Amino acid sequence: MTMTEPMPQSAERSSHLSPLKAASDEELRKIISEAKALLDARENDRKRDAIAKIKALAKEHGLDVAIDHQKRKRGRPKTAQGG
Repeated sequence: MTMTEPMPQSAERSSHLSPLKAASDEELRKIISEAKALLDARENDRKRDAIAKIKALAKEHGLDVAIDHQKRKRGRPKTAQGG
């Protein structure tokens, strides 16, 4: 492999994971928790930006848009099982 060739993904991945391999289980759990929180914040920011763009676009065309924030998860609701 020369300096101009890209590093294989497995080698690239292992170089990023090297510091994690030395971390304790508790440290890994903390990192995972912080990463999840960061991902959630980014997702919320993207949603907020998308909603703002939708509302601005609608307003440009004389429309008023209301977006409901559902609190339930997507998918089929659970059904009661009879016996």
